Amino acid sequence: MLRRPAHFSKEPMRVSIRLKLIVAILVPLLVIYLGVLAVNYGSGKRQVIEQARKHMRQLASNHAARLDAHFAMAELAAGAVAHLVAEQSTSLQAGTAQQARRIDTVLGRTVLRHPAIHGACLALEPDANAPEGDVARYVRRPDPRREPGRPGRPGGPETRPGQGKPLPGGHPRNGRRGPASRPVGPRVGRRGAGGRGGSRRPLGPRAGPALLRGDLATMSPDCRREEWYLAAKARNKPLWLAPSRVRTDDGVPVTRCAVPILRDETFLGAVAFDLAVELLQRYVAETKVEGGYCMLVDGTGLLIAHPQEGFAMHESLEGLAARHGVAQLEAMGEKVAAGQAGIIEMEDFHTMLPSFVTFAPLSSAGWSFAAVVPQQQIIAPVREWFRRDMAVMLGGLGVIILCMLLVSFRITRPIGALARAARELARGNLQARVHGVRSRDELGEFARAFNGMVRALREHVAALTRETAARRAVESEMQIAREIQASLLPRVFPRRREFDLHAMNVPAREVAGDFFDFFLLSEEVLAFLIADVSGKGVPAALYMAVTRTVIRDQAMGGATPADVLTRANRLLAQDNERTMFVTLFFGHYHLRTGRLVYANAGHNPPCVGSADGRVRRLDGSTGPILGVFGDKTYEQREARLGPRDSIVLYTDGVTEAMDAADRQFSMEHLERIIAGNPAASPEEVCGLVVQSVENYRAHPQQDDVTVLVLRRKL
Repeated sequence: MLRRPAHFSKEPMRVSIRLKLIVAILVPLLVIYLGVLAVNYGSGKRQVIEQARKHMRQLASNHAARLDAHFAMAELAAGAVAHLVAEQSTSLQAGTAQQARRIDTVLGRTVLRHPAIHGACLALEPDANAPEGDVARYVRRPDPRREPGRPGRPGGPETRPGQGKPLPGGHPRNGRRGPASRPVGPRVGRRGAGGRGGSRRPLGPRAGPALLRGDLATMSPDCRREEWYLAAKARNKPLWLAPSRVRTDDGVPVTRCAVPILRDETFLGAVAFDLAVELLQRYVAETKVEGGYCMLVDGTGLLIAHPQEGFAMHESLEGLAARHGVAQLEAMGEKVAAGQAGIIEMEDFHTMLPSFVTFAPLSSAGWSFAAVVPQQQIIAPVREWFRRDMAVMLGGLGVIILCMLLVSFRITRPIGALARAARELARGNLQARVHGVRSRDELGEFARAFNGMVRALREHVAALTRETAARRAVESEMQIAREIQASLLPRVFPRRREFDLHAMNVPAREVAGDFFDFFLLSEEVLAFLIADVSGKGVPAALYMAVTRTVIRDQAMGGATPADVLTRANRLLAQDNERTMFVTLFFGHYHLRTGRLVYANAGHNPPCVGSADGRVRRLDGSTGPILGVFGDKTYEQREARLGPRDSIVLYTDGVTEAMDAADRQFSMEHLERIIAGNPAASPEEVCGLVVQSVENYRAHPQQDDVTVLVLRRKL
């Protein structure tokens, strides 16, 4: 009757283990393979996207740097002209036709030298002493859309925006031009002050288009109230104006760099150079990114260049964000306005595809170059990798499943034997063993290890039983030793009208090496001491008992503190093979006068607290530590306690307690406690010190803590 349940429980268990083993391996394998595929796909996707992000950032940064070179070139050219004009401002203020031609020459040479510059203008502050000397000139390239003619030369006189007639000073029929408008070609200007000589001096390379020049004040009387001039005057540094804020006489979209003309920090005027927006748009249009396109945005978010017709110079990032509900565009606009680089993910309003948009600033003008690439273009290689890995992993999974089915039948038999032995051990049978498993594989090693473990467990339990009994005996003896040591220390503290005294001892182990003592030598003299024995535990406690006995024996004979320590040192140094030592403070306190005579054998200097909160330290050691140098003698010193003064003795377990940062409790901390509690009783001071050390310490107590406080009442 008892064997049938065991028989029935054994057979289903074998089948269950085999089935569980197969299921337990198959299911994790499937999960692992699917997880690996997902991780590989995600990792590959992240790597490709990260590499694409880096490439796009680098692409945007490179193209932004190339575009920024045009702005930096125009700004540098404007600064050079401003510097040149500032040096010659006295002669230029004369306002003669010759000086106007000189300015036209400088501006024209600079414009011809840099193909990206469309034009330039310069205006000086009016001279109140010479009203006729109003210096304001402009030079620009002709616009072929409004000034037809043969390439490289203007086809007609210059006109103001919105007007079909020539500017003042020119005559279209005979080709004569006045000061308001005059083409400046590769050879302009006359030698000499009065235009003598008949030859022309070249402004730049001989090949290239002619330039138009004129009087800026005649063309635009309010030129000095225009934004570019006022901004240069107010900022006193170069400033770029967006195309939407620049008005030119020919209506060509430009962005303008305005630079103040300064001499000795005095504003003399401003010079401005215009970059043709069409050149920048052409550069952006010709920049190709795989599957995407590029944009150019100014500092206000206005689209300067965009592949979609009608967007350039009309749409802004803020407007598109509001129209299409794309918050990322608004965030991009804020970063562009702040001159930051970045990359965002969004659904492109142009292609309606999830895309990456990277942008980098043009540091000179505050614009940004942006590139847009669809996400599907980036992750296409990852999908191909995923399909290939899926085929490889499915094939490998089939092979693993076949091998697993074969192995599972071989490992279930020894597992059953191990399970039976483990159950026996769990029931407390320390004689349990695994039988019938002799294979040299991991299961055989496991069986042998199990048998060895059970044997070691039996031995360990027996040893633990013996050690537990021995430990209990030792603990009992240590408790007795602690009680004996506690009985050696005074437990009743005097409360007399002349003084109060209290002490506390907190051992780091069961028994301590610190001790204190006090006793009356006569009705007028109280002897007291505090000591710290080297080491801890039982050896320190035994040495403490010997030291206490020696000190009491020598003190009862009426010897001075110095003589007591000298004799005690000689006795303790004899047969001291372990070289143990004691630091000790011993004093005679005269009850009536408050006079204190003491000797200090290498102990911490006591603190004396006054009733008014002041704290002072007594002098340090008057001789070496006790028990090492038997031939040494000790000196003694004197001090006086005033009414309500307290002397505080302590061991290094107080001042050397460590916090979490390994900083010591220190003498200063102890002195603050004494100074902050001048009216506290000796018992209260001892409790405050011990509690403060306990709160300060961040580690288990490593040293004994002992405090003794003596207060004079009268």
